[in-house]
Amino acid sequence: MANEWVLAVVLALGGVGSAGIVGLALVALVQRRSVPYLLVTLALVTLGARAVVGAFSLLGMLSIPTHHTAEHLLDVLMAGLVIAAVYTARSARRSAAAADRGYGGGEDD
Repeated sequence: MANEWVLAVVLALGGVGSAGIVGLALVALVQRRSVPYLLVTLALVTLGARAVVGAFSLLGMLSIPTHHTAEHLLDVLMAGLVIAAVYTARSARRSAAAADRGYGGGEDD
């Protein structure tokens, strides 16, 4: 019984913390308006989704196997989004550098 309260507090703190982080990521996304920022924001949303999955499990709305499967899928999704953000950031930087040098990818082409 005490463990459930501790878990509920941890899940609540994790949910509030991840909501704050997602809020900051959304502010950065609005300022930058780029694909890498969008992907990082979505990756951070998966942290909040983990808290939701944990809460549903604690309330008995998800079985333990479903809980574990959902959390592993969220882990894979987060890793994929971060990798995609890194890849697109490098591509965007190369395009911007090429545009600055005057060849390829610029608005004047």
